[in-house]
Amino acid sequence: MDTLTRSPADLALARAVVHRFLSDAIRHPGRSTLVGSDWSQALRTALEECDAPELVPLAEACVAAGSNRRSTEFAYGRLIGHTPRAGIPPYESEWLGAAGDLLQYHQIADLSGFYGAFGLRLNDACDERADHIGIELAFAQFLCAKEAWAVQHDQSELASVCRGAQRRFVAEHLARWAPAFFHRIAACADGGFHAALARLACAWIENECRRLEVPCGDPTLAPGESSVTLEDTCVSCAHASSCVPGGAPRPEPS
Repeated sequence: MDTLTRSPADLALARAVVHRFLSDAIRHPGRSTLVGSDWSQALRTALEECDAPELVPLAEACVAAGSNRRSTEFAYGRLIGHTPRAGIPPYESEWLGAAGDLLQYHQIADLSGFYGAFGLRLNDACDERADHIGIELAFAQFLCAKEAWAVQHDQSELASVCRGAQRRFVAEHLARWAPAFFHRIAACADGGFHAALARLACAWIENECRRLEVPCGDPTLAPGESSVTLEDTCVSCAHASSCVPGGAPRPEPS
């Protein structure tokens, strides 16, 4: 579609598609509904709609690499783990506030307040915290989809509220730590699906920060120190054998 004739609703929906893919793809492969699916065309269309055709090869590489669910599950266990501190933590408060600090609970409460302002809450079947990367990406998807609905139904005030919420949410939460999380995934992954996913996610978040005119977080940020040991979290975990001994994997020295 020509840039001059692109509808704001089409752009918002396209952004929602990319957020949806990233949100589901970073989940445990056993729970994901997207990994291994043929999302190439949907992502290509969405990225072109977002004036980001340079990200299409990254998206196609990601979809292709996700076809082997067994190896993807093993890589998930090695990189991210099955408890908050067993691998590279996918939780905002582990990066922006030391585990156990009051700040950590304040951040989670702030996120829940963001969700609640739009009538959302984690349902009883959800087994993740409000600050999980997949939940935050899903909320970004929701805001984009709601903006598209508002535009399509001539609700200009609601559309403006959604755009403002996107800018604030990305600036105050997603953009502050997600670049560092995905950069570490890319550095520690031995190729495969998660390396491809991390490259796509990093490029997409940078694109969103430019679009929303908000700063992109420091990719060298490290998660905070924890008083919880690996033995405390993994001793009874049935998946502990697939995690890297000693905690979160570190990038190889260059």
